[in-house]
Amino acid sequence: MSSKYGLFVSLLLFLTGAGRLIGQNISSFSPMFGSSNDLSFVDINGSGFSGGTLVVKFGNAQDFSAGATSDTHIQARVPSTAPLGECLISVSKNGGPPALSPQYFTVIGPGPYVTNFTPFFGSSSTTVTIGGAHFAGVTNVSFNGKAGAGLTVTLDYSLTVHPPSGVTSGPITVKGPNGTFTTTSNFFGPPVMTGFTPSAGRLGTNVILTGTNFLGCTAIRFGTTLAPDFTVLSNNAIRVAVPTGAQSGTFTLMVPGASAVTTSNFVVQPTIFGFSPGFGPVGTSVTITGANFNVGTPSVKFGGVPAAAPTGISFSQLTAVVPSGATSGPVTLTTTDGSFTTSNLFYLPASITSFTPTNSAPGTTVKITGVNFTNASAVSFNGTAASFIVTNNTTIGAVVPAGLSTGPISVTTPAGTTNSAGVFYASPGITSFSPTHGLPGTNVVITGSNFLGATVVNFNGVNASFTPPTNNTTLVAVVPNGAQTGPITVGAPGGTNTSATSFVLDYTSDTSVNVIDAPDPVFIGSNLTYTITVANNGPFNAPNVRITNTLPASVTLKSAVTTQGTLSTNSNPITGTIGTVTNTNPVIITLTVTPQASGAITDTVTVANDNPDPASANNTFNATTTVLPLPLLSIQRTNNDRLNVSWPVALTNFTLQAKEVLLATNAWSNVITAPIISGNQNIVTETNNGGSKFYRLKK
Repeated sequence: MSSKYGLFVSLLLFLTGAGRLIGQNISSFSPMFGSSNDLSFVDINGSGFSGGTLVVKFGNAQDFSAGATSDTHIQARVPSTAPLGECLISVSKNGGPPALSPQYFTVIGPGPYVTNFTPFFGSSSTTVTIGGAHFAGVTNVSFNGKAGAGLTVTLDYSLTVHPPSGVTSGPITVKGPNGTFTTTSNFFGPPVMTGFTPSAGRLGTNVILTGTNFLGCTAIRFGTTLAPDFTVLSNNAIRVAVPTGAQSGTFTLMVPGASAVTTSNFVVQPTIFGFSPGFGPVGTSVTITGANFNVGTPSVKFGGVPAAAPTGISFSQLTAVVPSGATSGPVTLTTTDGSFTTSNLFYLPASITSFTPTNSAPGTTVKITGVNFTNASAVSFNGTAASFIVTNNTTIGAVVPAGLSTGPISVTTPAGTTNSAGVFYASPGITSFSPTHGLPGTNVVITGSNFLGATVVNFNGVNASFTPPTNNTTLVAVVPNGAQTGPITVGAPGGTNTSATSFVLDYTSDTSVNVIDAPDPVFIGSNLTYTITVANNGPFNAPNVRITNTLPASVTLKSAVTTQGTLSTNSNPITGTIGTVTNTNPVIITLTVTPQASGAITDTVTVANDNPDPASANNTFNATTTVLPLPLLSIQRTNNDRLNVSWPVALTNFTLQAKEVLLATNAWSNVITAPIISGNQNIVTETNNGGSKFYRLKK
């Protein structure tokens, strides 16, 4: 005996008093499902059921009412304790081992239970017959959530119903007075395709079909070509990839029991897979391979230039001839259904028409003009390789290499190498100069190459006088007034060259900084002003003067003003860019702060400039200020005739005074009792046995 869950064999034997061997066996049962509420019996068929005490179980739940009507038949009911779901039925007699059913019995609840429905597809005119149990009293049957029509319950285990108008694919739900049942399988409505996007594409293009009742889709065709790659996204959308060999046409979508066809065609555009050869001159025959070439009259372009009508046209191949005027570029094929342009290029031989400049120094860029430069692999100046960038099919920017000699420029592309008709002249080069630093008026000897006919020498952009060179490797120039540290440039007929190192001008500037703090001392919470003077003691103007002011941590900045340049006050330290400071015009910076704690505080200022400073000791200044607590008295009664008068110890230049009448004519007198220091307070104990008394602190 076998079932979907395996093979079960029951050999149940026992010995009777007469010595006969008798066994139980379950061969079948009916129905295959039921509930404890059912009035009908579950009929169990087999053998060896009579002549003893039977125990019948549904899973682990025993039916105490079960009984054998014959040796081959038992009538039983589903026990109320049997859990919902599948279980095996077992029968044992006289305490012997149980015989198991060859199939599973399904315990159902009191509500509707659906075992099948037919047909599994249809529309609102279709009569759907649903089989199962507990259909008496069913009030509603819905298809994918929408109520059907014409519900007729013919039997407790059978009903008929019509799907609703516009039925969509999905499960069937049966609702009765004792519960609801939803099928695990779907009823399929007639598919409808309303559109697709994009409207055109080529092999591998993902197309989204939209419509209704796409669930359960079994196949999609592009025209007559089956599409093996598709995904049902929802009941209303499918993604499908254009398959190999597909041609323009309608989509056909197939679901169980029905199919749908689009009202418009999807256009399968031509695709080029490759071409051969990959390069050649005008007149070369090129074989192009791909797909969808034989729609209408195809045309071909090389680099945008139309070719003559192609020959040998088939679905996947044709031949075209490279036309006059074509340049290196992609191949484009156009049919009635669209165009395709290759990412790979067809190359024609390059040609150099001109270059500019015609001479310049190593490291400079030369613009080479011509045609068919795309994907050039090499550029050389009379055989010396150069670095380069291909700007487009007609322009290359090449960097003049070191060590070149006069000669033609060569360009190498996938179609071969071409040389220029003109020559490129070498430019001058600077190898060294001596001395390497000095002041205006210093004679500087410059050594290099190609100096004959030199037209200009400058020091960091300032033109200098020079002795016309008598040879190609040496010239002498005089450092001009106003020159700044920087490279030396030499211009000659062959171009211009700038030294890799700078000539250093020996300018010096003695910058200094001074700070005045006022008032000093200052009370907590009062304004403290730092007046900073930045000066230049020469002998040359100080360029790019910078200042850094580190405020004490316990102050709050209120304002910052400078007579020149800008200050950055977003953080501490404060920084300033002053610019150039001359010998005669110092820069004044005013910072106003408020101390928040007593004690000695220090403001530190540093200054620097771009020239060497011969006296760096005056580049930093520290201003220390004493911050006093507020001069406040505190009076506290200690007993009936004593009180303590206290004030901050830090107020060393203050004296405690008192008087008994607060009139202008009454003089204040110093309290002669010496204070006792406790913590940070001076404390004087006074006798409180007279009339009123007034106290003050006098500086």
